[in-house]
Amino acid sequence: MSNKCPACGFDSGVNYNHSREILMMLSTKPERTIKYIKKLATEIQQNVPSEYNAKSYFFFLKGIEEADNRIVERAIEHYLRAGYHLQAKGFAYVKAMINNEKTNSAKKLENEYKRLGRTPKIVKLKGDENG
Repeated sequence: MSNKCPACGFDSGVNYNHSREILMMLSTKPERTIKYIKKLATEIQQNVPSEYNAKSYFFFLKGIEEADNRIVERAIEHYLRAGYHLQAKGFAYVKAMINNEKTNSAKKLENEYKRLGRTPKIVKLKGDENG
């Protein structure tokens, strides 16, 4: 009988081949998202010594498995641009950014409208459309 954690994928009864599992999870993502994830993994593993292992990478991918690809790409880009990897914030930090994005997206949009306003309505003029 397997005791598999639904959140992180850990199975106490099986020895995982994390590299194989990582390749299987990445194969379900679009090429653009894979490119972002690989860039992230390289930067984190070079700058955060405690994250230089396949197990951390696997748990990160397992945690963002259900996330929208656009949110993943946007969060990774923000993480890299802000230099959080240079502050030793690893996979768990990015995973939290990605998973919290869905929760915060409605409020972010509302605040963006407050800050920037809305675009004007498109008004069709009556009359000849050709000239």
